Amino acid sequence: MSAHAVPVRRYHGTGNDFLVVDAAEGVGDRAAFARAHCDRETGVVGDDAGRRGADGVLFLSIEERCHPTRVVMTLVQPDGSTAAMCGNGARVVARWAHERTDEHEFMIDTQAGTRRASVSLDGSEVTIEMGTPRFDPAAVPLDREEPLVAEPVEGLTVTAVDTGVPHAVAFLDDDPGDVDLAAVAPPVRAAGVFPRGANVNLAAVVDRGDPENDRPAVVDQRTFERGVEGETRSCGTGAVAIVAAARRLGLIDSDTAVTRPPGGELRIAVPDDDYATLTGPVAREFTRRVTPDPR
Repeated sequence: MSAHAVPVRRYHGTGNDFLVVDAAEGVGDRAAFARAHCDRETGVVGDDAGRRGADGVLFLSIEERCHPTRVVMTLVQPDGSTAAMCGNGARVVARWAHERTDEHEFMIDTQAGTRRASVSLDGSEVTIEMGTPRFDPAAVPLDREEPLVAEPVEGLTVTAVDTGVPHAVAFLDDDPGDVDLAAVAPPVRAAGVFPRGANVNLAAVVDRGDPENDRPAVVDQRTFERGVEGETRSCGTGAVAIVAAARRLGLIDSDTAVTRPPGGELRIAVPDDDYATLTGPVAREFTRRVTPDPR
């Protein structure tokens, strides 16, 4: 290992795990760093020799002179590509910044815009503003001039929505857990209608919700993420996309919902007159020192 090894911390938000690196550290080739240390077979691992690797690397810099404190976030994915936005990643950013500053409110600068984050008093839960979900073809983007709403794409009935990154959402009548996601998602992820690719979400509405009694909708979720090129245990932008698409299609009655990806539960709000929000737990797993220039 290099004499100037880089300290990294791994956090997860409902099973969606990330390595966090201070941007001031000497990582020259961020893509190579992410490919090496996120690898699920050979990547970084904690003391318990558990799950290796991560779903991405968050390179962060903090601006404490601003109020609220600002954090600049760059997410490099396991294939070396850069993602404009990641909901669970942004929640991890807020937890990391809270540990550094003991503050609870932050502005997070992402390539998809600036997002406000709030950390709970005990630091265990984070809410992040997610902007406004967009179905506009230019925003997703799509290789067509009309929105893509409940139309067949490579064997799935898909609705396309941008929540900082492009998502294809398919609602199923049966349990998404019974579907071979690794087989059905890649053709949609790479379909020609998505010129930059898309994350693919399978969802099933379990409860439509009851706004009069403040009961949120409940939706099961599985997500295949581009850049990871596989299923992740949770996806925050995907959760927001699912709820936004469910509302657009009239599948739920409430503008709040609980999504249930494999890694845990996320709470989503997609109001008509305000930004969407994403809320859920964040936990720190371990700290390691790794080489900044893997070969």
